[in-house]
Amino acid sequence: MAFLLLLHQKMRLQRKQNQLTLKQLRYTSLVERMQKKVDKREKYYAKLEKQLERQANCYKNSANMFFSQQMGLGCNGVNLNNMYGSSMAAIQMLGQWGDKDPMGNPVKAEDIQIAQAMMAGQYQLSKDGKSYIFNINGSEQTYDKDAIEKGNYQKIMQMAQSQVTQMQTYATQCKSNYENNVSIWLEAQQEQLEAQKEWEMDMLAEEQADLEAEKTSVETQLELIKQEKQNIEGMLGQAIQDAAPKFGLA
Repeated sequence: MAFLLLLHQKMRLQRKQNQLTLKQLRYTSLVERMQKKVDKREKYYAKLEKQLERQANCYKNSANMFFSQQMGLGCNGVNLNNMYGSSMAAIQMLGQWGDKDPMGNPVKAEDIQIAQAMMAGQYQLSKDGKSYIFNINGSEQTYDKDAIEKGNYQKIMQMAQSQVTQMQTYATQCKSNYENNVSIWLEAQQEQLEAQKEWEMDMLAEEQADLEAEKTSVETQLELIKQEKQNIEGMLGQAIQDAAPKFGLA
């Protein structure tokens, strides 16, 4: 009778062990899937952070070009160390004068064209040294050397350069103010994203902890069942030995 009872207990424990083994496999799979989900969300938020930084840089670069163009400086105007950009900006500035300089003094279109050609280096001294040959609007035009050197072209060029410098300074200030605003915007967006990330990752961490706790509980139960089953098997072995006929043997 004791043998049958032990055998029944062993079978019951075996069924329980099988159930817990399946449950262990299920929770192991859930924990692995949860870890993959956590890793995926971490990468997702890292990608969003980089996107915010790229967007902020794009805003700053666009503003740089916008303010330069608005001030008539071209794309290189804000770069104070770019002499070519500065000269080109001055040439463009001269083209915006019309028939008056920035001080309101009348100026001839021809004088502006000559000054532009001089700033662009589109002129050369004639072979006899008495004239300057300018390339204006794609055609060569000759002017008396003394007339050019005594003219007010240097003053026109200096005024244009001064105007460029003023516009550069103003554009740089506008650009700096805009970049500060973009930095403030970026910081606010990053804080908002970080708060969202922290909330979601905390939720995932709680869910992950619950799954791991369940998995640990199942593994603990499974280990206890195995130990109990091992004890029953030992008792069964002893019961079999006790029930075996001795044939007169002590």
